Amino acid sequence: MLRYLFGSRGYVLVIVLLITSMMVSVSTEFLIVAQTNINYIKKLNERLKAFTIAKAGMNLATFILEADQKGLAAGLMTQKADKNIDCYLDLWALEFPELPLEYGTLKLKIDDENAKINLSILANEYIDKTPYYFIAQRFFVNMGLPPDIADSILDWVDIDDARSPYGAESSDYYQSLPNPYKCKNKEMDSIDEMLLVRGITPEIFYGLGGGNFGLEQNLVDDNKGKKRLDPSMFAGMAKEAPADKQDLSDIEQKIGKEKSRRLDEYFRVNGERSDYMSDLNKININTASYRVLSALTDAMTDDIVTEIIRRRRQKPFSTVDEVKDLVTDENIRKNNLTVKSYYFRIESVGRFNNTTVKIIGIYFRDNKRFFYWSER
Repeated sequence: MLRYLFGSRGYVLVIVLLITSMMVSVSTEFLIVAQTNINYIKKLNERLKAFTIAKAGMNLATFILEADQKGLAAGLMTQKADKNIDCYLDLWALEFPELPLEYGTLKLKIDDENAKINLSILANEYIDKTPYYFIAQRFFVNMGLPPDIADSILDWVDIDDARSPYGAESSDYYQSLPNPYKCKNKEMDSIDEMLLVRGITPEIFYGLGGGNFGLEQNLVDDNKGKKRLDPSMFAGMAKEAPADKQDLSDIEQKIGKEKSRRLDEYFRVNGERSDYMSDLNKININTASYRVLSALTDAMTDDIVTEIIRRRRQKPFSTVDEVKDLVTDENIRKNNLTVKSYYFRIESVGRFNNTTVKIIGIYFRDNKRFFYWSER
């Protein structure tokens, strides 16, 4: 057969078939690689556009916060609030709808960090235990969680390696773990660090279990009250809404413990470490949650917390002395409470087609500076 092939023109056909097969194989591989690269470039382009939208949302949020601080946004709200305080009647506190854009959509959310308990100042370089330690401890007790967690956080943020009675340090706990690490012994950089602290499991951190989970009753979504935009600001911008959609009057909302048990909704890590009595560390009584207000002192009964929230819905507090009949501990009232906020958590979600980019930042409004920035 070989003599026949090489002795005739048949060998030319064999060579042509071999070359054709090789070319088909190479071409197929080239097409697969090319298609993969095209899909990758397309996905990268979509992500870039989604990121651009999310980044624009962060800029928009900072503009809203600064405009609110200057009192420029008051005309958008039917209920006016003092520009010298921060409360849920401010523009930044609105639940913004998803905004349609030319190339995608933007979803924006702004939360008050001063409504939360600052964990970084449970202790500092000068004081072993600040009043915020006891507030945090009461919070965990109210959640049905071990009060020992407060000691573990205290040891995480204090400056020494001496273990608190129910806490944990490097030598006695963290270095003995299967994947050992050191206790930080300084302020936290992000709230996610709580997951490194002894006693705080993902289940507890994300509010999925632990303590009295599932046993609490009469829970509410939030205690922010109903916020309203002035409908005259949008005259002519949309078709007339149905009659049943035009009623923007306040709806009496129930007051109670919030459904969410996520710890990052009640704790923060940014503030003034060196001076625990700094205004930057204080809790805003106009925005603090039911769960945080309940932890302020041992005397904070459900009736007192409910009355605080009821009053601030009618008229936000202009000074902390307006609650002196309810928060009777003057030290707590003067040193740990405020009516003004400084830190805000901004969450901006940009969407293009099926690609989503989320940016989360902790913004210090007075210095126009981000202390934390995460892109997901």
